[in-house]
Amino acid sequence: MSGTSAQRLQTGAGGMHGSQWRCVALVVAVVAVFAAIHQVILNRAHPDALYMDSLRLLFQLDQWQAGQLSTLDFWGGSSHRGFVNQLFLWANVSLFDLDVLLANRLTGVVIAAVAVCLCISWMADMRNQPGPQRPALNVIVVVIVAALCFSWAGYELLTLDLGLPLWTKNLAFVAFFCGHAHLLSGRSRCPAVWLVALVLAAPVIVLVCGMGWNYAFVGAVLIVQAFSFLPAWKAEGRWTGVLPSVAVVISMLVYLFSGSVTDASTRNGLNVGPDLPVLLLYAVGSTLGYPEAVLMGGRLPLVTIAGLGGILLLVGTVAAVSWLRRGAPGSRLPLLLALYGVLIAASLAMARGAEGPLAVMASRYYMDLVLGLVGLIWLAARELQAAPRRTPGWNVLVGGLLSGVLVTQLLTYAQEWKASPFRESIFASMNKALLHGVPDDAAASLLQAQLEYGRKGANVMRERHLALYADSAVTECSTRKIEYTKGWHAAEGVVRWSGASASLALPPCGCAYFAELYVPAGQSERRVRISTAAGSEDVLTIQPGQAARARVGNEHAELAIDPVIVPNRDQPGSSDSRELGVLLTGFSVSCEVP
Repeated sequence: MSGTSAQRLQTGAGGMHGSQWRCVALVVAVVAVFAAIHQVILNRAHPDALYMDSLRLLFQLDQWQAGQLSTLDFWGGSSHRGFVNQLFLWANVSLFDLDVLLANRLTGVVIAAVAVCLCISWMADMRNQPGPQRPALNVIVVVIVAALCFSWAGYELLTLDLGLPLWTKNLAFVAFFCGHAHLLSGRSRCPAVWLVALVLAAPVIVLVCGMGWNYAFVGAVLIVQAFSFLPAWKAEGRWTGVLPSVAVVISMLVYLFSGSVTDASTRNGLNVGPDLPVLLLYAVGSTLGYPEAVLMGGRLPLVTIAGLGGILLLVGTVAAVSWLRRGAPGSRLPLLLALYGVLIAASLAMARGAEGPLAVMASRYYMDLVLGLVGLIWLAARELQAAPRRTPGWNVLVGGLLSGVLVTQLLTYAQEWKASPFRESIFASMNKALLHGVPDDAAASLLQAQLEYGRKGANVMRERHLALYADSAVTECSTRKIEYTKGWHAAEGVVRWSGASASLALPPCGCAYFAELYVPAGQSERRVRISTAAGSEDVLTIQPGQAARARVGNEHAELAIDPVIVPNRDQPGSSDSRELGVLLTGFSVSCEVP
Protein backbone atom coordinates (compact mmCIF):
# COMPACT_ATOMS: atom_id res chain seq x y z
CA MET A 1 0.00 0.00 0.00
CA SER A 2 1.39 3.40 -0.94
CA GLY A 3 2.08 6.03 1.68
CA THR A 4 -0.60 8.26 0.18
CA SER A 5 -3.25 5.51 0.42
CA ALA A 6 -2.31 4.70 4.01
CA GLN A 7 -2.51 8.37 4.89
CA ARG A 8 -6.01 8.61 3.38
CA LEU A 9 -7.18 5.61 5.41
CA GLN A 10 -5.81 7.12 8.62
CA THR A 11 -7.41 10.45 7.79
CA GLY A 12 -10.76 8.74 7.11
CA ALA A 13 -10.58 6.76 10.34
CA GLY A 14 -9.69 9.88 12.27
CA GLY A 15 -12.59 11.75 10.69
CA MET A 16 -15.02 8.97 11.57
CA HIS A 17 -13.71 8.87 15.13
CA GLY A 18 -14.15 12.62 15.42
CA SER A 19 -17.69 12.36 14.01
CA GLN A 20 -18.59 9.76 16.62
CA TRP A 21 -17.42 11.97 19.45
CA ARG A 22 -19.36 14.90 18.02
CA CYS A 23 -22.48 12.72 18.01
CA VAL A 24 -21.87 11.74 21.63
CA ALA A 25 -21.39 15.39 22.59
CA LEU A 26 -24.62 16.34 20.82
CA VAL A 27 -26.57 13.60 22.58
CA VAL A 28 -25.18 14.50 26.01
CA ALA A 29 -25.96 18.19 25.47
CA VAL A 30 -29.56 17.54 24.39
CA VAL A 31 -30.19 15.10 27.24
CA ALA A 32 -28.62 17.52 29.74
CA VAL A 33 -31.07 20.26 28.66
CA PHE A 34 -34.08 18.01 29.24
CA ALA A 35 -32.60 16.75 32.52
CA ALA A 36 -32.33 20.36 33.70
CA ILE A 37 -35.94 21.09 32.67
CA HIS A 38 -36.97 17.96 34.53
CA GLN A 39 -35.31 19.14 37.75
CA VAL A 40 -36.95 22.56 37.46
CA ILE A 41 -40.43 21.02 37.19
CA LEU A 42 -39.53 18.64 40.02
CA ASN A 43 -38.65 21.61 42.22
CA ARG A 44 -42.05 23.13 41.52
CA ALA A 45 -43.90 19.91 42.37
CA HIS A 46 -41.62 19.12 45.36
CA PRO A 47 -42.56 15.42 45.68
CA ASP A 48 -41.28 14.63 49.19
CA ALA A 49 -44.11 12.38 50.41
CA LEU A 50 -43.99 8.60 50.71
CA TYR A 51 -47.14 7.10 49.23
CA MET A 52 -48.67 4.26 47.23
CA ASP A 53 -46.85 0.88 47.37
CA SER A 54 -43.86 2.46 49.12
CA LEU A 55 -45.74 2.42 52.43
CA ARG A 56 -46.38 -1.31 52.18
CA LEU A 57 -42.80 -1.99 51.13
CA LEU A 58 -41.45 0.08 54.03
CA PHE A 59 -43.47 -1.98 56.50
CA GLN A 60 -42.32 -5.22 54.85
CA LEU A 61 -38.70 -4.00 54.91
CA ASP A 62 -39.02 -3.38 58.63
CA GLN A 63 -40.47 -6.86 59.12
CA TRP A 64 -37.74 -8.43 56.98
CA GLN A 65 -34.96 -6.67 58.86
CA ALA A 66 -36.52 -7.77 62.15
CA GLY A 67 -36.50 -11.40 60.96
CA GLN A 68 -40.29 -11.59 60.85
CA LEU A 69 -40.51 -11.89 57.06
CA SER A 70 -38.47 -14.31 54.98
CA THR A 71 -36.41 -13.13 52.02
CA LEU A 72 -38.53 -15.28 49.69
CA ASP A 73 -41.72 -13.69 51.00
CA PHE A 74 -40.16 -10.24 50.76
CA TRP A 75 -39.19 -10.93 47.13
CA GLY A 76 -42.68 -12.19 46.27
CA GLY A 77 -44.66 -10.07 48.71
CA SER A 78 -46.86 -8.38 46.11
CA SER A 79 -48.61 -9.12 42.83
CA HIS A 80 -45.18 -8.75 41.12
CA ARG A 81 -42.15 -10.75 42.22
CA GLY A 82 -38.83 -8.94 42.28
CA PHE A 83 -36.32 -7.24 44.53
CA VAL A 84 -35.32 -4.02 42.79
CA ASN A 85 -37.88 -1.87 44.64
CA GLN A 86 -36.89 -3.38 47.96
CA LEU A 87 -33.16 -2.92 47.35
CA PHE A 88 -33.50 0.76 46.49
CA LEU A 89 -35.80 1.39 49.47
CA TRP A 90 -33.35 -0.44 51.74
CA ALA A 91 -30.48 1.69 50.45
CA ASN A 92 -32.46 4.91 50.91
CA VAL A 93 -33.44 3.99 54.47
CA SER A 94 -29.91 2.91 55.39
CA LEU A 95 -27.99 5.76 53.77
CA PHE A 96 -30.34 8.75 53.73
CA ASP A 97 -33.03 8.06 56.37
CA LEU A 98 -35.53 7.69 53.52
CA ASP A 99 -35.08 10.92 51.60
CA VAL A 100 -38.00 10.75 49.18
CA LEU A 101 -37.13 13.94 47.31
CA LEU A 102 -33.56 12.74 46.75
CA ALA A 103 -34.86 9.48 45.26
CA ASN A 104 -37.05 11.45 42.87
CA ARG A 105 -34.12 13.63 41.86
CA LEU A 106 -31.96 10.57 41.18
CA THR A 107 -34.72 9.18 38.96
CA GLY A 108 -33.81 11.95 36.52
CA VAL A 109 -30.22 10.65 36.41
CA VAL A 110 -31.39 7.16 35.47
CA ILE A 111 -33.77 8.55 32.83
CA ALA A 112 -30.83 10.49 31.39
CA ALA A 113 -28.85 7.25 31.14
CA VAL A 114 -31.73 5.58 29.27
CA ALA A 115 -32.04 8.55 26.90
CA VAL A 116 -28.29 8.66 26.20
CA CYS A 117 -28.21 4.92 25.51
CA LEU A 118 -31.10 5.16 23.04
CA CYS A 119 -29.90 8.31 21.29
CA ILE A 120 -26.30 7.13 20.83
CA SER A 121 -27.59 3.82 19.44
CA TRP A 122 -29.81 5.75 17.02
CA MET A 123 -26.92 7.90 15.80
CA ALA A 124 -24.69 4.85 15.35
CA ASP A 125 -27.36 3.08 13.31
CA MET A 126 -27.83 6.10 11.06
CA ARG A 127 -24.13 6.22 10.21
CA ASN A 128 -24.45 2.76 8.66
CA GLN A 129 -27.57 3.45 6.61
CA PRO A 130 -27.45 3.84 2.80
CA GLY A 131 -28.07 7.15 1.10
CA PRO A 132 -26.97 10.67 1.91
CA GLN A 133 -26.85 11.58 5.59
CA ARG A 134 -29.61 13.76 7.04
CA PRO A 135 -28.07 15.61 10.00
CA ALA A 136 -31.26 17.56 10.70
CA LEU A 137 -33.26 14.32 10.95
CA ASN A 138 -30.71 12.87 13.37
CA VAL A 139 -30.91 15.91 15.63
CA ILE A 140 -34.72 16.06 15.57
CA VAL A 141 -35.01 12.38 16.53
CA VAL A 142 -32.49 12.84 19.37
CA VAL A 143 -34.51 15.79 20.71
CA ILE A 144 -37.78 13.84 20.48
CA VAL A 145 -36.38 10.71 22.13
CA ALA A 146 -34.97 12.79 25.01
CA ALA A 147 -38.28 14.64 25.36
CA LEU A 148 -40.19 11.36 25.43
CA CYS A 149 -37.96 9.84 28.10
CA PHE A 150 -38.33 12.85 30.40
CA SER A 151 -41.98 13.46 29.54
CA TRP A 152 -44.24 14.22 32.48
CA ALA A 153 -46.90 12.09 30.86
CA GLY A 154 -45.40 9.55 33.27
CA TYR A 155 -45.63 11.91 36.25
CA GLU A 156 -46.56 9.24 38.81
CA LEU A 157 -43.17 7.55 38.59
CA LEU A 158 -41.41 10.91 38.50
CA THR A 159 -42.91 11.89 41.86
CA LEU A 160 -42.89 8.49 43.59
CA ASP A 161 -39.67 7.18 45.12
CA LEU A 162 -40.32 3.82 43.42
CA GLY A 163 -39.77 5.58 40.10
CA LEU A 164 -36.03 5.29 40.72
CA PRO A 165 -35.93 1.46 40.83
CA LEU A 166 -38.52 1.13 38.08
CA TRP A 167 -36.60 3.39 35.72
CA THR A 168 -33.52 1.38 36.67
CA LYS A 169 -35.47 -1.66 35.51
CA ASN A 170 -36.05 0.11 32.20
CA LEU A 171 -32.35 0.94 31.97
CA ALA A 172 -31.56 -2.76 32.47
CA PHE A 173 -34.06 -3.75 29.75
CA VAL A 174 -32.72 -1.16 27.29
CA ALA A 175 -29.11 -2.15 28.02
CA PHE A 176 -29.93 -5.81 27.36
CA PHE A 177 -31.78 -4.91 24.17
CA CYS A 178 -28.76 -2.89 23.01
CA GLY A 179 -26.38 -5.73 23.77
CA HIS A 180 -28.58 -8.33 22.10
CA ALA A 181 -29.00 -6.19 18.97
CA HIS A 182 -25.24 -5.57 18.91
CA LEU A 183 -24.53 -9.31 19.00
CA LEU A 184 -27.06 -9.98 16.24
CA SER A 185 -25.42 -7.35 14.04
CA GLY A 186 -22.21 -9.40 13.88
CA ARG A 187 -20.15 -6.22 14.20
CA SER A 188 -18.94 -6.70 17.73
CA ARG A 189 -15.17 -6.71 18.15
CA CYS A 190 -15.47 -8.76 21.36
CA PRO A 191 -18.56 -10.98 20.92
CA ALA A 192 -17.46 -13.36 23.69
CA VAL A 193 -17.42 -10.52 26.23
CA TRP A 194 -20.89 -9.34 25.19
CA LEU A 195 -22.21 -12.90 25.22
CA VAL A 196 -20.96 -13.62 28.75
CA ALA A 197 -22.21 -10.25 30.01
CA LEU A 198 -25.73 -10.85 28.64
CA VAL A 199 -25.89 -14.41 29.93
CA LEU A 200 -24.92 -13.26 33.42
CA ALA A 201 -27.27 -10.28 33.26
CA ALA A 202 -30.32 -12.32 32.23
CA PRO A 203 -31.15 -13.88 35.65
CA VAL A 204 -30.47 -10.59 37.45
CA ILE A 205 -32.80 -8.69 35.13
CA VAL A 206 -35.60 -11.28 35.17
CA LEU A 207 -35.49 -12.32 38.84
CA VAL A 208 -34.52 -9.02 40.46
CA CYS A 209 -35.65 -6.20 38.16
CA GLY A 210 -38.26 -7.41 35.67
CA MET A 211 -41.28 -8.26 37.84
CA GLY A 212 -44.56 -8.16 35.87
CA TRP A 213 -42.82 -6.56 32.89
CA ASN A 214 -40.83 -9.74 32.30
CA TYR A 215 -43.43 -11.16 29.92
CA ALA A 216 -43.04 -8.36 27.40
CA PHE A 217 -39.25 -8.27 27.84
CA VAL A 218 -38.82 -12.01 27.29
CA GLY A 219 -41.33 -12.02 24.44
CA ALA A 220 -39.51 -9.25 22.57
CA VAL A 221 -36.11 -10.95 22.95
CA LEU A 222 -37.38 -14.33 21.77
CA ILE A 223 -39.33 -12.95 18.80
CA VAL A 224 -36.34 -10.97 17.51
CA GLN A 225 -33.98 -13.90 18.10
CA ALA A 226 -36.26 -16.27 16.14
CA PHE A 227 -36.78 -13.63 13.44
CA SER A 228 -33.01 -13.39 12.97
CA PHE A 229 -32.93 -17.00 11.70
CA LEU A 230 -35.57 -16.51 8.99
CA PRO A 231 -33.94 -16.99 5.55
CA ALA A 232 -34.91 -13.61 4.11
CA TRP A 233 -33.75 -11.65 7.15
CA LYS A 234 -30.88 -13.63 8.63
CA ALA A 235 -28.71 -11.69 11.06
CA GLU A 236 -24.99 -12.15 10.74
CA GLY A 237 -24.60 -12.72 14.49
CA ARG A 238 -27.73 -14.83 14.93
CA TRP A 239 -25.89 -17.73 16.58
CA THR A 240 -24.21 -15.52 19.18
CA GLY A 241 -27.64 -14.34 20.31
CA VAL A 242 -28.82 -17.86 21.14
CA LEU A 243 -27.15 -18.28 24.54
CA PRO A 244 -28.41 -14.95 25.97
CA SER A 245 -31.90 -15.85 24.74
CA VAL A 246 -31.68 -19.27 26.39
CA ALA A 247 -30.51 -17.62 29.62
CA VAL A 248 -33.55 -15.33 29.49
CA VAL A 249 -35.89 -18.30 28.99
CA ILE A 250 -34.37 -20.31 31.86
CA SER A 251 -34.59 -17.28 34.16
CA MET A 252 -38.21 -16.78 33.18
CA LEU A 253 -39.03 -20.40 33.93
CA VAL A 254 -37.54 -20.00 37.40
CA TYR A 255 -39.61 -16.85 37.83
CA LEU A 256 -42.80 -18.63 36.78
CA PHE A 257 -42.27 -21.74 38.86
CA SER A 258 -41.63 -19.63 41.96
CA GLY A 259 -45.22 -18.38 41.96
CA SER A 260 -48.34 -17.99 39.89
CA VAL A 261 -48.02 -17.79 36.11
CA THR A 262 -50.16 -14.66 35.84
CA ASP A 263 -48.79 -12.44 38.56
CA ALA A 264 -50.00 -9.12 37.17
CA SER A 265 -52.84 -7.76 39.27
CA THR A 266 -56.22 -8.42 37.65
CA ARG A 267 -58.69 -7.10 40.19
CA ASN A 268 -61.65 -7.47 37.84
CA GLY A 269 -60.36 -10.51 35.94
CA LEU A 270 -58.60 -10.80 32.60
CA ASN A 271 -60.24 -8.80 29.85
CA VAL A 272 -60.53 -10.86 26.67
CA GLY A 273 -63.70 -9.24 25.35
CA PRO A 274 -64.37 -7.60 21.99
CA ASP A 275 -63.11 -4.23 23.29
CA LEU A 276 -59.57 -5.60 23.70
CA PRO A 277 -58.24 -4.17 20.37
CA VAL A 278 -59.63 -0.72 21.15
CA LEU A 279 -58.10 -0.77 24.63
CA LEU A 280 -54.77 -1.68 23.07
CA LEU A 281 -55.07 1.42 20.87
CA TYR A 282 -55.76 3.55 23.95
CA ALA A 283 -52.59 2.23 25.58
CA VAL A 284 -50.50 2.93 22.47
CA GLY A 285 -52.04 6.38 21.97
CA SER A 286 -51.30 7.39 25.57
CA THR A 287 -47.57 7.46 24.72
CA LEU A 288 -48.09 10.74 22.86
CA GLY A 289 -48.46 12.63 26.12
CA TYR A 290 -50.63 13.39 29.13
CA PRO A 291 -54.21 12.56 28.03
CA GLU A 292 -55.71 15.86 29.16
CA ALA A 293 -52.99 17.76 27.28
CA VAL A 294 -53.37 15.64 24.16
CA LEU A 295 -57.10 16.29 24.21
CA MET A 296 -56.38 20.02 24.66
CA GLY A 297 -58.28 20.40 27.89
CA GLY A 298 -61.24 18.29 26.82
CA ARG A 299 -61.96 19.93 23.48
CA LEU A 300 -61.45 16.52 21.85
CA PRO A 301 -63.28 13.31 22.86
CA LEU A 302 -61.42 10.55 24.69
CA VAL A 303 -61.70 8.26 21.67
CA THR A 304 -59.24 10.60 19.94
CA ILE A 305 -56.43 8.89 21.85
CA ALA A 306 -57.47 5.49 20.52
CA GLY A 307 -57.53 6.98 17.02
CA LEU A 308 -54.01 8.35 17.49
CA GLY A 309 -52.92 4.95 18.77
CA GLY A 310 -54.27 3.38 15.59
CA ILE A 311 -52.33 5.88 13.46
CA LEU A 312 -49.13 5.09 15.36
CA LEU A 313 -49.58 1.36 14.85
CA LEU A 314 -50.29 1.90 11.16
CA VAL A 315 -47.17 4.05 10.68
CA GLY A 316 -45.11 1.48 12.56
CA THR A 317 -46.46 -1.36 10.44
CA VAL A 318 -45.74 0.47 7.18
CA ALA A 319 -42.19 1.27 8.32
CA ALA A 320 -41.56 -2.30 9.48
CA VAL A 321 -42.82 -3.76 6.19
CA SER A 322 -40.65 -1.36 4.20
CA TRP A 323 -37.63 -2.32 6.32
CA LEU A 324 -38.32 -6.02 5.78
CA ARG A 325 -38.62 -5.51 2.04
CA ARG A 326 -35.13 -4.00 2.12
CA GLY A 327 -33.81 -7.16 3.80
CA ALA A 328 -33.93 -5.80 7.38
CA PRO A 329 -30.57 -3.97 7.32
CA GLY A 330 -29.17 -2.13 10.31
CA SER A 331 -29.81 -2.52 14.02
CA ARG A 332 -32.55 -4.77 15.38
CA LEU A 333 -32.83 -2.55 18.46
CA PRO A 334 -35.85 -0.53 17.24
CA LEU A 335 -37.68 -3.79 16.54
CA LEU A 336 -36.99 -4.94 20.12
CA LEU A 337 -38.28 -1.65 21.49
CA ALA A 338 -41.40 -1.62 19.31
CA LEU A 339 -42.26 -5.22 20.18
CA TYR A 340 -41.75 -4.54 23.88
CA GLY A 341 -44.11 -1.55 23.74
CA VAL A 342 -46.80 -3.45 21.84
CA LEU A 343 -46.58 -6.44 24.21
CA ILE A 344 -46.85 -4.10 27.21
CA ALA A 345 -49.93 -2.49 25.64
CA ALA A 346 -51.49 -5.91 25.03
CA SER A 347 -50.81 -7.05 28.60
CA LEU A 348 -52.32 -3.84 30.00
CA ALA A 349 -55.40 -4.22 27.82
CA MET A 350 -55.90 -7.73 29.18
CA ALA A 351 -54.93 -7.15 32.82
CA ARG A 352 -56.43 -3.66 33.33
CA GLY A 353 -58.89 -3.39 30.47
CA ALA A 354 -61.86 -4.48 32.56
CA GLU A 355 -61.52 -1.16 34.42
CA GLY A 356 -61.86 0.90 31.23
CA PRO A 357 -59.61 3.05 28.98
CA LEU A 358 -58.32 5.29 31.76
CA ALA A 359 -56.88 2.25 33.57
CA VAL A 360 -54.67 1.27 30.63
CA MET A 361 -53.58 4.89 30.19
CA ALA A 362 -52.44 5.40 33.80
CA SER A 363 -49.29 7.50 33.89
CA ARG A 364 -47.30 4.81 35.73
CA TYR A 365 -47.37 2.68 32.57
CA TYR A 366 -46.01 5.43 30.32
CA MET A 367 -42.36 4.62 31.05
CA ASP A 368 -42.73 1.20 29.42
CA LEU A 369 -45.15 2.04 26.64
CA VAL A 370 -42.97 4.94 25.49
CA LEU A 371 -40.12 2.57 24.58
CA GLY A 372 -42.45 1.19 21.91
CA LEU A 373 -43.00 4.69 20.53
CA VAL A 374 -39.24 5.26 20.42
CA GLY A 375 -38.85 2.05 18.43
CA LEU A 376 -41.64 3.09 16.06
CA ILE A 377 -40.08 6.53 15.45
CA TRP A 378 -36.73 4.85 14.84
CA LEU A 379 -38.17 2.44 12.27
CA ALA A 380 -39.99 5.21 10.39
CA ALA A 381 -37.12 7.72 10.45
CA ARG A 382 -34.67 5.05 9.28
CA GLU A 383 -36.83 4.37 6.24
CA LEU A 384 -36.84 8.07 5.47
CA GLN A 385 -33.03 8.04 5.68
CA ALA A 386 -32.84 5.08 3.28
CA ALA A 387 -35.43 6.48 0.84
CA PRO A 388 -34.38 8.54 -2.21
CA ARG A 389 -34.43 12.28 -1.66
CA ARG A 390 -37.33 12.76 -4.03
CA THR A 391 -39.70 10.37 -2.27
CA PRO A 392 -42.50 12.61 -0.91
CA GLY A 393 -44.39 9.75 0.76
CA TRP A 394 -41.80 9.12 3.46
CA ASN A 395 -41.19 12.82 3.94
CA VAL A 396 -44.87 13.39 4.63
CA LEU A 397 -45.30 10.28 6.80
CA VAL A 398 -42.26 10.84 9.00
CA GLY A 399 -42.69 14.60 9.05
CA GLY A 400 -46.27 14.20 10.25
CA LEU A 401 -45.24 11.64 12.89
CA LEU A 402 -42.43 13.74 14.32
CA SER A 403 -44.48 16.94 14.22
CA GLY A 404 -47.40 15.26 15.99
CA VAL A 405 -45.18 13.88 18.73
CA LEU A 406 -43.47 17.25 19.22
CA VAL A 407 -46.81 19.09 19.50
CA THR A 408 -48.36 16.63 21.98
CA GLN A 409 -45.20 16.61 24.10
CA LEU A 410 -45.08 20.41 24.15
CA LEU A 411 -48.70 20.38 25.33
CA THR A 412 -47.74 17.84 28.01
CA TYR A 413 -44.82 19.91 29.28
CA ALA A 414 -47.00 23.03 29.36
CA GLN A 415 -49.73 21.12 31.21
CA GLU A 416 -47.29 19.91 33.85
CA TRP A 417 -45.76 23.35 34.29
CA LYS A 418 -49.22 24.59 35.25
CA ALA A 419 -50.06 21.52 37.35
CA SER A 420 -46.83 21.26 39.35
CA PRO A 421 -47.76 23.85 42.04
CA PHE A 422 -51.01 21.96 42.64
CA ARG A 423 -49.02 18.74 42.96
CA GLU A 424 -46.90 20.43 45.63
CA SER A 425 -50.02 21.11 47.70
CA ILE A 426 -51.13 17.50 47.26
CA PHE A 427 -47.79 16.19 48.55
CA ALA A 428 -48.04 18.57 51.52
CA SER A 429 -51.48 17.09 52.27
CA MET A 430 -50.02 13.59 51.99
CA ASN A 431 -47.35 14.44 54.55
CA LYS A 432 -50.01 15.87 56.83
CA ALA A 433 -51.97 12.62 56.55
CA LEU A 434 -48.83 10.67 57.47
CA LEU A 435 -48.20 12.93 60.49
CA HIS A 436 -51.78 12.26 61.57
CA GLY A 437 -51.03 8.53 61.45
CA VAL A 438 -53.35 7.98 58.41
CA PRO A 439 -56.50 8.44 60.50
CA ASP A 440 -59.17 7.23 58.06
CA ASP A 441 -60.02 5.90 54.62
CA ALA A 442 -59.92 9.39 53.11
CA ALA A 443 -56.28 9.79 54.21
CA ALA A 444 -55.44 6.32 52.85
CA SER A 445 -57.13 7.20 49.56
CA LEU A 446 -55.07 10.39 49.34
CA LEU A 447 -51.93 8.29 49.84
CA GLN A 448 -53.21 5.74 47.30
CA ALA A 449 -52.55 3.01 49.83
CA GLN A 450 -54.55 0.48 51.82
CA LEU A 451 -55.48 1.88 55.22
CA GLU A 452 -53.65 -0.94 57.00
CA TYR A 453 -50.36 -0.41 55.18
CA GLY A 454 -50.67 3.35 55.29
CA ARG A 455 -50.78 3.26 59.08
CA LYS A 456 -48.07 0.64 59.37
CA GLY A 457 -45.80 2.54 57.02
CA ALA A 458 -46.33 5.77 58.98
CA ASN A 459 -45.57 3.92 62.21
CA VAL A 460 -42.29 2.57 60.81
CA MET A 461 -41.26 6.05 59.70
CA ARG A 462 -41.99 7.44 63.14
CA GLU A 463 -40.36 4.58 65.06
CA ARG A 464 -37.19 4.69 62.94
CA HIS A 465 -37.02 8.49 62.52
CA LEU A 466 -37.39 8.30 58.74
CA ALA A 467 -38.48 10.76 56.04
CA LEU A 468 -40.70 13.54 57.42
CA TYR A 469 -40.29 12.10 60.94
CA ALA A 470 -36.54 12.73 60.98
CA ASP A 471 -35.60 15.51 63.44
CA SER A 472 -39.22 15.75 64.54
CA ALA A 473 -40.63 15.79 68.06
CA VAL A 474 -43.16 13.16 67.05
CA THR A 475 -40.35 10.59 66.89
CA GLU A 476 -40.35 10.60 70.71
CA CYS A 477 -43.61 8.66 70.57
CA SER A 478 -43.15 4.90 70.48
CA THR A 479 -45.98 2.41 70.05
CA ARG A 480 -43.49 -0.40 70.72
CA LYS A 481 -43.03 0.77 74.31
CA ILE A 482 -46.75 0.73 75.19
CA GLU A 483 -47.36 -1.54 78.20
CA TYR A 484 -50.43 -3.73 78.71
CA THR A 485 -50.71 -3.18 82.46
CA LYS A 486 -53.81 -5.20 83.34
CA GLY A 487 -56.85 -6.90 81.87
CA TRP A 488 -55.16 -8.24 78.73
CA HIS A 489 -54.78 -11.81 77.52
CA ALA A 490 -51.60 -13.16 75.94
CA ALA A 491 -50.72 -11.89 72.47
CA GLU A 492 -51.90 -13.93 69.49
CA GLY A 493 -49.41 -12.93 66.84
CA VAL A 494 -49.72 -9.15 66.52
CA VAL A 495 -53.16 -8.90 68.18
CA ARG A 496 -54.51 -9.53 71.68
CA TRP A 497 -57.87 -9.70 73.46
CA SER A 498 -58.91 -7.55 76.38
CA GLY A 499 -61.13 -8.62 79.24
CA ALA A 500 -64.11 -6.65 80.55
CA SER A 501 -61.71 -3.94 81.71
CA ALA A 502 -58.14 -3.25 80.68
CA SER A 503 -55.53 -0.54 80.98
CA LEU A 504 -52.58 0.76 79.02
CA ALA A 505 -49.44 2.61 80.10
CA LEU A 506 -48.40 4.94 77.32
CA PRO A 507 -44.82 6.27 76.99
CA PRO A 508 -44.22 10.05 76.82
CA CYS A 509 -45.49 11.59 73.61
CA GLY A 510 -46.19 15.13 72.52
CA CYS A 511 -48.99 13.84 70.30
CA ALA A 512 -51.80 11.33 70.85
CA TYR A 513 -51.87 7.55 70.67
CA PHE A 514 -54.72 5.76 68.92
CA ALA A 515 -55.73 2.12 69.39
CA GLU A 516 -57.14 -0.01 66.57
CA LEU A 517 -60.03 -2.07 67.96
CA TYR A 518 -62.00 -4.85 66.28
CA VAL A 519 -64.95 -7.15 66.94
CA PRO A 520 -65.00 -10.39 64.88
CA ALA A 521 -68.00 -11.16 62.72
CA GLY A 522 -70.62 -13.36 64.35
CA GLN A 523 -70.19 -11.83 67.81
CA SER A 524 -72.34 -9.22 69.53
CA GLU A 525 -71.60 -5.53 69.25
CA ARG A 526 -69.36 -3.98 71.90
CA ARG A 527 -69.70 -0.74 73.80
CA VAL A 528 -66.21 0.53 74.73
CA ARG A 529 -65.72 3.31 77.26
CA ILE A 530 -62.21 4.86 77.17
CA SER A 531 -60.95 7.07 80.00
CA THR A 532 -57.61 8.89 79.67
CA ALA A 533 -55.21 10.36 82.23
CA ALA A 534 -56.16 13.84 81.04
CA GLY A 535 -59.72 13.24 82.27
CA SER A 536 -61.36 12.82 78.88
CA GLU A 537 -63.85 10.05 78.27
CA ASP A 538 -65.08 8.58 75.01
CA VAL A 539 -67.63 5.89 74.21
CA LEU A 540 -67.53 3.81 71.04
CA THR A 541 -69.94 1.25 69.68
CA ILE A 542 -68.20 -1.34 67.50
CA GLN A 543 -70.34 -3.52 65.24
CA PRO A 544 -69.37 -7.16 64.50
CA GLY A 545 -66.93 -7.44 61.60
CA GLN A 546 -65.96 -3.76 61.91
CA ALA A 547 -62.92 -1.92 63.21
CA ALA A 548 -62.69 1.37 65.10
CA ARG A 549 -59.87 3.82 65.81
CA ALA A 550 -59.98 5.03 69.40
CA ARG A 551 -58.01 7.90 70.94
CA VAL A 552 -56.28 6.68 74.11
CA GLY A 553 -54.32 9.84 74.94
CA ASN A 554 -50.63 9.98 75.77
CA GLU A 555 -50.11 8.81 79.38
CA HIS A 556 -52.55 6.25 80.71
CA ALA A 557 -55.83 4.83 79.45
CA GLU A 558 -58.58 2.65 80.94
CA LEU A 559 -60.95 0.60 78.76
CA ALA A 560 -64.29 -0.79 79.92
CA ILE A 561 -66.04 -3.16 77.53
CA ASP A 562 -69.65 -4.32 77.62
CA PRO A 563 -70.79 -6.95 76.94
CA VAL A 564 -68.07 -9.59 76.97
CA ILE A 565 -68.25 -13.17 75.81
CA VAL A 566 -66.91 -16.38 77.31
CA PRO A 567 -66.54 -18.80 74.39
CA ASN A 568 -67.13 -22.07 76.32
CA ARG A 569 -70.33 -20.51 77.70
CA ASP A 570 -71.59 -18.60 74.66
CA GLN A 571 -70.27 -20.70 71.75
CA PRO A 572 -71.20 -24.40 71.82
CA GLY A 573 -68.23 -26.69 71.35
CA SER A 574 -65.60 -24.14 72.43
CA SER A 575 -63.23 -24.94 75.28
CA ASP A 576 -61.98 -21.36 75.63
CA SER A 577 -62.86 -20.09 79.10
CA ARG A 578 -61.39 -16.60 78.70
CA GLU A 579 -63.48 -13.48 79.14
CA LEU A 580 -63.17 -11.67 75.81
CA GLY A 581 -63.90 -7.99 75.43
CA VAL A 582 -62.45 -6.37 72.30
CA LEU A 583 -59.59 -7.33 70.00
CA LEU A 584 -56.73 -4.81 69.87
CA THR A 585 -54.95 -5.02 66.50
CA GLY A 586 -52.41 -2.19 66.72
CA PHE A 587 -51.55 1.40 67.60
CA SER A 588 -50.86 4.60 65.69
CA VAL A 589 -49.90 8.17 66.53
CA SER A 590 -51.48 11.41 65.39
CA CYS A 591 -50.15 14.90 66.02
CA GLU A 592 -53.65 16.31 65.74
CA VAL A 593 -57.00 14.91 66.75
CA PRO A 594 -58.78 14.06 63.47
